[in-house]
Amino acid sequence: MMLAALNYCRELLHIQGILTDGENDKIHTRIKKFQDKKQIGISEAQLMSVELKYDDNAKDEQQ
Repeated sequence: MMLAALNYCRELLHIQGILTDGENDKIHTRIKKFQDKKQIGISEAQLMSVELKYDDNAKDEQQ
């Protein structure tokens, strides 16, 4: 799950223009190194399954 989330966030930041092409490539390389180090196998379907949930009406819980 972490690998897919990292990749999703990287792509979102790049698409929105927050990361330059160079920064995106550098982060992508670091994510791939993380994947290799942790020996994580992941499919394209798993990468594409990440969803972002946002609630515009969310409220902080009162304690």
